[in-house]
Amino acid sequence: MRPSSRSPRRVSTALVLLASLAGPPTALAQFRPPPATEAQRQSEQGEQALVSANAAAAKGDKKEAEEKFRRALQLFEQSLAQEPQSVATAAGLGSAANALQDFQRTVARVQPVFAQNPGELSLAYPLGTAYFKLRRFNEAVPVLEQVAAADQPDHLIVHYYLASYYLYVQDGNKAVTRLQRYLALRPEKLAGNDFQIHELLGKAHLLRRDAPAARAAFEKSQAGRAESAPAQIGLAAVLEMEGRVPESRALLERLVTKFPQVAEPKERLARLYLSAGDVPRAEAQALALVKLGATPASHLLLGDVRLAQKQPSQAEAEFRKVLELQPGLLLGQIAVGKALQAQARHEEAIQFLETAVKSGGGSLELWATLGSVNRRAGRFQRAVEVHRRVVEMAPRQALGWMLLGADHFATGQWDQAIEDYGSALQVQPNHPGAKQWLARALAHRARDRAGTQRLDDAVRDLRRAYDLDRSVAMGRRLGAVLLESRQYAEGRKVMEGAVTLPGATWREHLLLGYARLGSGDAQSALASFTQSSEATQEPDQRAEASAGAALAEVELGQVDAAVQRLSDAGPSKSAAKVAEANLPRVLVRRALAKLEAGDPVAANRDLDAVDRLGTGKRGDLAKLATFARALTRAEEGKFAEASSGLKRALTPAPEWAWPNTRTLADAWVLYRQGKVAPSRKLLTTAQKKPMPGQPRWMGALTGALLRREAAIAYASGNMKASEKALKAALAVTPDDALVQHNLACVDWRQGDTSGAVATWKRLEPSVAVASLNLGIDAQERRHEPAEAVDAWRRYLAAGAGPRAAQVREWKDRLQGLYGLGDASGAAPAGVTAEETP
Repeated sequence: MRPSSRSPRRVSTALVLLASLAGPPTALAQFRPPPATEAQRQSEQGEQALVSANAAAAKGDKKEAEEKFRRALQLFEQSLAQEPQSVATAAGLGSAANALQDFQRTVARVQPVFAQNPGELSLAYPLGTAYFKLRRFNEAVPVLEQVAAADQPDHLIVHYYLASYYLYVQDGNKAVTRLQRYLALRPEKLAGNDFQIHELLGKAHLLRRDAPAARAAFEKSQAGRAESAPAQIGLAAVLEMEGRVPESRALLERLVTKFPQVAEPKERLARLYLSAGDVPRAEAQALALVKLGATPASHLLLGDVRLAQKQPSQAEAEFRKVLELQPGLLLGQIAVGKALQAQARHEEAIQFLETAVKSGGGSLELWATLGSVNRRAGRFQRAVEVHRRVVEMAPRQALGWMLLGADHFATGQWDQAIEDYGSALQVQPNHPGAKQWLARALAHRARDRAGTQRLDDAVRDLRRAYDLDRSVAMGRRLGAVLLESRQYAEGRKVMEGAVTLPGATWREHLLLGYARLGSGDAQSALASFTQSSEATQEPDQRAEASAGAALAEVELGQVDAAVQRLSDAGPSKSAAKVAEANLPRVLVRRALAKLEAGDPVAANRDLDAVDRLGTGKRGDLAKLATFARALTRAEEGKFAEASSGLKRALTPAPEWAWPNTRTLADAWVLYRQGKVAPSRKLLTTAQKKPMPGQPRWMGALTGALLRREAAIAYASGNMKASEKALKAALAVTPDDALVQHNLACVDWRQGDTSGAVATWKRLEPSVAVASLNLGIDAQERRHEPAEAVDAWRRYLAAGAGPRAAQVREWKDRLQGLYGLGDASGAAPAGVTAEETP
């Protein structure tokens, strides 16, 4: 079968029929949104009114703009009442309310919606702006930072708001960031106002202590424009920061003349005058500023001038005018408190500031001032409480810790003060005041510790203080305590650095002299004392330096010069104490030196001076003087007194004496008595345990005993014994010319005349008695009177020896006998051995 087909016409007919059966013909249906709610309609109308208001404001029609804004606000209020969580409505309400400066309404209506939609910028912008205008900065800044992070051109002003706030709180870095972002985003049509942004940039760089960047910003602000007072004032501030204060002052003086109606140059110039101590000029500028306009700033400046003039009551009157003009002004409240305090009205100052705090003064500076006034009034506990509150309010600032440190410093609580200043440095590591005051607190604690003989702890404190405050004063303190603890090498290092610091005086060189003296460098010490004396013209200070120089001269062996200095100590009490403490010791030392040189008479004179001066409570020095006196008695042949003196000086043994000092001293006295055997016995006992430095002296006494033994044997005619003793002495001191000479005398007496003559001729330049013996040999053995006369003439020419008179008699006799002159006398009997000590 073939498939059937249906005509298209028949199909169309069927469709038409079907449609007719279904009902009457209708149009095809289309999608339509649901009808707007009343709230949405009102919100849309509000948006239209807001657009119209902005257009009117752009044309400058303030009245129409205000009417449109109020109409928009009314519509948004009605809409938001029906739909409280509408983001669009809340954003429109915030914009309209801000335009009408009704910021409280913005906060009240927008904040609840923003809390539910914290990421919505359309809400954050009006809410953050309202907070900012209400000076609720703690709430405004986080919201505005959120808006600024989006970098939307419509929200450009937010960067300006944030920069203004950061300038207000003295955060130059963040202010610079926001201002630079503003310049990057601002449209070209606003470029004409960039000079204002550059002015603010300059102020931000000043806060950052970046003088070059600040100068560049102010110069950009001034470029291409007539001279601008704000830009020039900024440049004056840059000059001041660069240390060019005279140039800054000159610029401000010119600005005051060129812009007589501008207040800021007058105020800044007056502040410069005040800081320089030029109060009359500061007063003139302050009065001109008040005349220009009775503003809080002008009366605040005039009050500061009155304080500088020591007129606190008049200053108080000016500061109260500040509060009349602007009630609750923080700087005015603080200033009144300071004026009351300057009048010693501490309780009134405290009550005034307490009232200011209770009335809502949440300022750090106000709380800080309240605490400081309490401290100055002696209410230390209250000061600490208030300043702890400052720490709680600003835990990341050093201010509160610094104030707590000052409270504890004032009461001498050094441990707590050190802890407070250390906390300040943890918060702000580069805080200069914290370093300085921490160093001072450490120095005070070190002084107390040194007073209780805790010298090691004191040194540690002062080392830390010197690291914090590398000043002359701190170096001097550290050097002094190092000297007191006898750490002379360390003290020398410190003082050698201190004398190179700015402000070093004669006193630093004086301490360096003592440090060098203590470390054993007397020559350098003398140079330091000399430099100390040259660094001052004050007689008492020069006397102190001279006393130190005397001690150095003692160590250098210049005892006579030292005695002269100490005997004439000068007007200084300190120098007099040094002389009183050291002159007896120096005189005893010189007496011992005189004894060593064989001058007991001079030694006795020094010891007599010691007796007149007295040794005070210094028992060891008194015993040393007695010891020296005993030795002079031995030299004078007063051996009983010498032995008695030694017993008193060395019983019980003083600190300066070695265990064998008594044995050696007795051996010396016996030697001077000529008792060689007992003396040698004691010396042999002492030599079994020699002390440091004694072996050389013991060797010298051994040689002296041998020489004395030889002399006694020679005098008794026992040449063998004399020869033995002299050879033993020569073994001890092989270069001793006198021993060689005397041994030659023994040889001559024993018949070795040629050897003896050869030795005398060799020794004649250094031993005068050799000429005497050559003359005796020529006369007695070789019968050469002419040679004898010549030899004795050389002996007499060498100086007045102990036998000069007798030798002159011999010479004259030979001259008379042999036609060489007229004289008579006895002839020599034999050669002479020189006496040895």
